Amino acid sequence: MTIASTCSTNSTPAVSNGGVSITQPAGNKSTWAARNPGWPVMPPRQPLSAAEKEHRRAEAASRQISAAQRKDRDVLLNEAVRSLADELEAKVQVIATTHNIMHEKVKKLLGGHKYYRNPRSTPLANAIVHDKAHEVNEGRVQGEKLSLQQIRDLARVDPKYQEMTQDEKDELLRALTEYRALKNTSVRATNSAAARDAQSTLEHVFKILDGLALRTGIYVCLFATRGHVYDSSQPFWYGTDNVMDFWEDVLDVEPDELVRKLEQWACTQGKNIKERNSVEGMQRLCARMLNSGLRSYSLLHKKIRINFINFEVAIKEKYGIDLLGWLEDVPFQSPHAIINAEHLRTLRDALKAGTCRWAHMSRQQRLEYQERLKER
Repeated sequence: MTIASTCSTNSTPAVSNGGVSITQPAGNKSTWAARNPGWPVMPPRQPLSAAEKEHRRAEAASRQISAAQRKDRDVLLNEAVRSLADELEAKVQVIATTHNIMHEKVKKLLGGHKYYRNPRSTPLANAIVHDKAHEVNEGRVQGEKLSLQQIRDLARVDPKYQEMTQDEKDELLRALTEYRALKNTSVRATNSAAARDAQSTLEHVFKILDGLALRTGIYVCLFATRGHVYDSSQPFWYGTDNVMDFWEDVLDVEPDELVRKLEQWACTQGKNIKERNSVEGMQRLCARMLNSGLRSYSLLHKKIRINFINFEVAIKEKYGIDLLGWLEDVPFQSPHAIINAEHLRTLRDALKAGTCRWAHMSRQQRLEYQERLKER
């Protein structure tokens, strides 16, 4: 893995908003939240007081003691399990000898029962804790809020959570799901919080891509930069193995120079969320995704472009490629001709999710389609 960042940028402090509820940003341009008025904002964490720091240190010491105790218990457990495994192996050998069969068959019969877990979903226990936390911590200032363990203890003895109907359970699960969705789409309140989020997320992505490159041998390169002159995130470039040599060997440009140009372009744009999702921007994005996907399915025709007016003959019949999952309420025409923002947004989301996609027609499908065209 190769990661690099350009020189650091100056940050401009912004007014942070605390509290439990999601608040609205002030009318200035110094932060990403301020440049997106009306968008939900994630409240920044307040610094700990001296008493809270002392409490954290005491908790850390307590956790170290508990970890040491758990380690001792784990050693005893591992020894017991190892002893049981030895005994089981001996008994398996005795059964195999008695019944004149291979001991692998005995092991197979022992492992004949397979247990399956349901797909992961939101646990009801988490929904209950979320509801209780909103109840007991609402209105409390930083430092007076109850800890997670305290909230769990209160929820465990609260009568209203003991005999809930299915509708009540569904309501708690819905509230937690909506909260998580809102949190995931909320903007960071301060430049420093946005920079930490960007760095943490990118480091996680880098580890995933490193593993993917190791398992599959693919090359990946990634460029990231701040989107405004006031932002404090540093521009980064990343590449697996020696992929960054491509930019110097083929395009004669160094990655540092490329990411600096990207930063200059992004800061010149200085667009907020609404401006980035303008009708013109979504038109270009949808057209780019459609043409790129078509070219990936037509390897011998790299300059091919989608022809909406004569699609059935120029694309579908000629190349045997069909466009599946086009939305019913969206007119089948060039994205540049669609001016309805909602139609463009749903089309963009469908292309990103893969529900609207290109697909090769089978030989039988092509023959049947050609016959239908002749009958017209």
